[in-house]
Formats: sequence, C-alpha cells, structure tokens
Amino acid sequence: MDDQRKRIIIAEIENWRRNHLLPEHYCIFLLNLYTEGDRPEGSAPGKKTMGAVAGHSQVAAARSGGASGMKTTAPYVSGNASVISGKMILSWLFGACLIAGLILLAFHFTRFTLPMQIAIFGFFSVICYLSAFLFRKSSPPITHLLLGISFVVLLLGGFYILYQTGAPLPMMLAYLTMVSLSLCASAFLFGFSYLLYCGLLALMLVYGVATVDRVGAGYSWWRAELYWVPIACLMIGLGFLVHQNNPKWAGVLSACGMVAFFGAEVQSLYIPSARQELIQLLLFIKVFLSSLFFFFTRGYWYQWLRL
Repeated sequence: MDDQRKRIIIAEIENWRRNHLLPEHYCIFLLNLYTEGDRPEGSAPGKKTMGAVAGHSQVAAARSGGASGMKTTAPYVSGNASVISGKMILSWLFGACLIAGLILLAFHFTRFTLPMQIAIFGFFSVICYLSAFLFRKSSPPITHLLLGISFVVLLLGGFYILYQTGAPLPMMLAYLTMVSLSLCASAFLFGFSYLLYCGLLALMLVYGVATVDRVGAGYSWWRAELYWVPIACLMIGLGFLVHQNNPKWAGVLSACGMVAFFGAEVQSLYIPSARQELIQLLLFIKVFLSSLFFFFTRGYWYQWLRL
C-alpha cells in the first residue's frame, strides 16, 4: 500500500473517531493497524480494549474495508450469508416435505392397520420431541412449537387409538395420567412452567373424573370438600416452602393449588344429587375467604408469584 493511500485511510479513520461514527476501540484498532503502532497521539489500548477489539475485529475490518474500498472481508461476509441462506432453504424444504407427508397421511390414515397407526403416532411424536430438545437453546420458538405438536399428537392420537379399540374409561384415564406425568417431567427438563401447569391441571382432571362416582354415592358437601381441600392446601404449602429457591415452580404449585381449592364445587356440578344453591353458596364463601387471605398476605407472595 503506497503512502498516499495510507494517509487518506488514516485521515478517514480519524474523521470517524471525531464524529463518533464508529466505537472508540474500533478506531484505535484501525489506527494502530494502518500506522503500524507509530501513531503519535493517544496511548495504546489496554488489555481490556484490545480484548474487545479482538472480539469485534471481523466486524471492524468489514466496515473499514467497505469504507476504504478494500475487499479483504467480502468472502467472509458472503460465505456467512451463504450458510444462512442454505439453512433457510433446508428448513423450508423440510417443512414443506413434512406438511406434504402429513396431508398424505391424513387422506390414507384409515387404510393402515392398527399397529401401523400406533407406530405413526408414536414416531411422529418422538421425532418432534427430540427435535424440540435439540432446538431448546438455539431457537426457543421452534422448541415451543415442536413441543406443542408432540404432546397434541401424543394426546389426540392416543385417545383415537383407545377409542378405536373400545378401551374402557379407566384405561383412558391411565393414558391421560401417563401423558400428564410426561408433561410434568418435561417441564423440569426444558424449564418451561406452562408444561407443569398443563400436567398438574390434567392430573386434577383425572382425579376429578376418577372420584366423581365415589363422591356422588351418598353425597354431602363436607365429604366432597375432604377430597379436594387437603390436596389444595398441600400444593399451596409446597409452593410456600420452595419459593425461596424455586420461585417459578412455587408459583405454579400455588396457582394449581388454588384451582384445586375450587375442585369440589366443579366436581359437584356433575353430581345429580348435589344442590345447585349449596354449590353457589360454597363458591361465594371460598372466593370471599381466598380473597381476604391473599389480600392480607399480599406483601409476602406478590414477588414470588410474579404478580
């Protein structure tokens, strides 16, 4: 590089530095680069500045090269763009093939044998789940989408197979329990609180359906409360116990515990011998008591419930 061109580049970098067109450490790095350390004004950058410059040297070189007409970093930028473009094309092709395969399966699914249908549901659910695990750090939105698809396919596909085989209600409840426990385990594996919400609420549904006949035999309101209130107190108590170390899971436990607190009234709606007036009165009393409780203790749980 001749001296005339070098002086023009140095003057341009000084102009960028004075007008704050580039960060300070970029300009210092470029000046030291083109003056070969013989720049009279200012001091050499320290270790911290040099560390930051080294971390961003590719970006600075790309900007300086574009401003001065140099083309040294153009292959790097274009190569990076090519890699991104290639990944996008592969993702679109994969998505298009997946959608086409699903449409084809939807039209011909009933022609398959029962073991083949079970294999299709299981394979698709497992593939989505494993893909969600692989994308959990690089692309959270895709992780949420794949997890949702996996569990929806697992739930609906399982109930479809059970319905086709004429499975009894206890077997369906057992299957829903298995899916609910999978949701709870996945919540701790992925760190998503909404999975724990779904799992616990599904377990409450299983519990309510499984005990509705037992509660309805010789129904009394206090007996119905004994089936639900202790569970609600246990979940809320666990939430208060673990809120110091795990506020996220504590909030889930306490919120689901509050839902379970009203479980007896919701279950009583499906018991013919339960009086509607009594259910409404119990609901009013519980709403009033829970509101008073949370109002007087709001300074304790506002933060860890994130409200």
